[in-house]
Amino acid sequence: MLGRPRDEKEKQLFDAVGTIRAARFVRRYAKTRKPINIGVVYDVHREIYFDWWPEVAGKIREEEVTIWHSEHLPPHHSKIREHMQSLQLDLQDRLAKIDFQKLSSSSNETDFVEFTKLVAFIHHKIVWIHPFIDGNGRTARLMANLLLERYGLWGISAQIERENKEAYFNALSQIDDYDDYEPLMEIIIEGLLEKANKLSSSIRLPRK
Repeated sequence: MLGRPRDEKEKQLFDAVGTIRAARFVRRYAKTRKPINIGVVYDVHREIYFDWWPEVAGKIREEEVTIWHSEHLPPHHSKIREHMQSLQLDLQDRLAKIDFQKLSSSSNETDFVEFTKLVAFIHHKIVWIHPFIDGNGRTARLMANLLLERYGLWGISAQIERENKEAYFNALSQIDDYDDYEPLMEIIIEGLLEKANKLSSSIRLPRK
């Protein structure tokens, strides 16, 4: 156990270490055949916080919160379990509608679009419910990455959100207000392309 951070700088360090550990958990989990459900949401959050803030790690908040840079007011804490259960049902229904065999073979643009919308859906929904007192954005991104990595793509760096903060928050608001997922889907696809470019530039072909 690390104990509580002494100042904001140390908190950021503990956050970073916990997030790296949670990202490794996501990569390992993605390689298994274990189900992707709301239980994993709690597991991911627990990985971020268990060694320095165990009283909140993987546990539903018991107080009201506001979201920085957003007009959205998250549900009352007494309603979180209900919303998470609804998320579970929606997630399973959406997963069932995607042909992942076609997705992996890149032969069906419709399935890729629907899959990208599913990734945007789970990211937005976790932020919208805000089930935890802290770390909801990181948990949402890591759950989105879990879906991406499970089905043959790669996780998106948090940098894409940091460098496009205004666009990211506007994309979340667009879903809140109009049920329009396209802006957040565009950010996700941009992140995938950026990662693909970095990977391709790091590969050195052998000289003939």
